[in-house]
Amino acid sequence: MNILKRWIANATPADLRALARAAGTTVGTLRQTAGGYRTRGKLQVTPDLARRLELAAEKLGPLPALDRTKLCPACGRCDLAKRAGR
Repeated sequence: MNILKRWIANATPADLRALARAAGTTVGTLRQTAGGYRTRGKLQVTPDLARRLELAAEKLGPLPALDRTKLCPACGRCDLAKRAGR
C-alpha cells in the first residue's frame, strides 16, 4: 500500500476533505491518484502536487506526514530534496 493510500485509510472524511482543500485539489483526485488510476496502479504525483500535499498534511496535525520524496518519483531522485532531509 502506497503512502497516500495509507494516509487516506487512516483519515476521517473531514480530514480528507481538509487535505484536498488545503492542497488545492479534490477528494476524487486524491482517491484516484492513491489508487493508481491511469498509471497501472503506480503512485504518480507531480512535484507540485507532492509539495502541496506535504505542506497541507503538516498543517492538519496528528495524521502521518506525507513525504514528497515518497509521493513523487522525481522528488525521490532530487538531490535538493535529499539534502533538505525530505
